[in-house]
Amino acid sequence: MAGLALGLVFLLPGGRLGAQETAPEVVLIERIVAVVDERPLLLSDVRALGLVRGLKPDQALQAAIDERLMYAEAAQVTQAEVTPEQEKAALAALLEKKPELETSVPEPDLRRLLHRQLAILQYVEFRFRPQIHVSDEEVRKTWEREPAGPALEDAFDAIRSRRERQMLDERIEAWIHELRGRSDIRLTGAPLPRSF
Repeated sequence: MAGLALGLVFLLPGGRLGAQETAPEVVLIERIVAVVDERPLLLSDVRALGLVRGLKPDQALQAAIDERLMYAEAAQVTQAEVTPEQEKAALAALLEKKPELETSVPEPDLRRLLHRQLAILQYVEFRFRPQIHVSDEEVRKTWEREPAGPALEDAFDAIRSRRERQMLDERIEAWIHELRGRSDIRLTGAPLPRSF
């Protein structure tokens, strides 16, 4: 022990830390912000999601937890497999839409995020889309409940599409609620940054 202390003294300039010298600045590189089913969720993943989707840190944390849960299930089926070409095209489209991400989020973080999101989308299309059906009668009833607008023939496809999206969103929300109910989610209590 005395040898270690002596070694540290000799490593310091002049053998001691002067009164004017300060400790080096600590820069946070990474930290675990939650543990989801025994797997760590990293601040870098939360930050990337927040910057891509324009979310505040606390919203991004909850969205990242949901994404982690959905991806864990999606990754188990071959229909959700993502090709390198899909990932590359998604990255190019994202950077064209939001070029500032190229300098604010490291490319590997963006690629991981896009990979997860593509897999989830493909899983949703495989699992839930076939269950969604909006009848002509439902479209007509929806049109009748809306304030005066275009003729039914002109609004038909838009109403059907909007109603299908609503039904799909409801299925996804129920799925997320189910996933959260059967999962072990622990927040580490580490403070999130005020903004990304």
